[in-house]
Amino acid sequence: MTDAALPRPDSGRSARLYELASARTTEPRANGSENPVEKQHTVVDDITEQLAYRIAAGLHQPGELLPSVRQVAAEFGTSTPTANSALGRLAALGFVEPRRGLGYLVRDIQLYGGIDTWRFLFRFARQLPDRAAMLFADVIDVDHMLVMEAFQTFIADPRRYDLSVAVQALDRFELLVGDENTSRTDLMAAELHMLRCVFAAVGKPGKLSLFNTVGEVLIMIPEVGEAFYGPVEPAGHLFLGRMLQQIWQSDTELDLPELGVLETIMRNYHDQVVETFRTLIGANAEPSSASVPNQP
Repeated sequence: MTDAALPRPDSGRSARLYELASARTTEPRANGSENPVEKQHTVVDDITEQLAYRIAAGLHQPGELLPSVRQVAAEFGTSTPTANSALGRLAALGFVEPRRGLGYLVRDIQLYGGIDTWRFLFRFARQLPDRAAMLFADVIDVDHMLVMEAFQTFIADPRRYDLSVAVQALDRFELLVGDENTSRTDLMAAELHMLRCVFAAVGKPGKLSLFNTVGEVLIMIPEVGEAFYGPVEPAGHLFLGRMLQQIWQSDTELDLPELGVLETIMRNYHDQVVETFRTLIGANAEPSSASVPNQP
């Protein structure tokens, strides 16, 4: 969707939101910040990751039997209990299915993969950029749906809900926005927390749990933080939060943004995020390999 296709509001808060959401940076940043979550891998982690990568890369096809526990143990130079633990974890993640008397059958992760499978697949984003971009677009669609539903619920009756905790989180986000040394990943974590507080305030526990899961997926890859603030700088995100705060705290009738306009602007923004991510992950792509890939 192009900017020209957007209906431009005449004045007021909606016009300001349009301005910020329509502004693009000239070029996406190519270098992401480091992932703040460092985890030391165990042997089970390494075996699980390599086998999952082989399935994601198509080296093991759906319906195919994986090597036996003994074969996996021999290949990786480990004990059969360790190999069995790795295969059990692979099954829990949705990559394989145990079959009594046969072993582990590769699942069609495109058809049967759950949110845990998605999360794990993003470990291979730079090795499998096309698959990562496709999954990312789906995750963003879920994120868009959840955020818009929360906004619609709030705007329908803003004084019904207590956003005080969300405003505190927004204040923290503003401090980070004002610090030029803050990484995009840290900014995104702070903004996700603010949105999490909004979901809690409007009483959507089921949607909040799904949003938390989506957030965990998104925060894993440095390129995601860059993509979120490529089309609209952090100040634009801050403006939207302050707009919600003003609506909540005002004692008078306000010129509320039309939900149709807000939906169109947010859809355009999220589409730009997906395209920016596709560009960034393609630029940072690493050669595919059957060996254990590095963490993104």
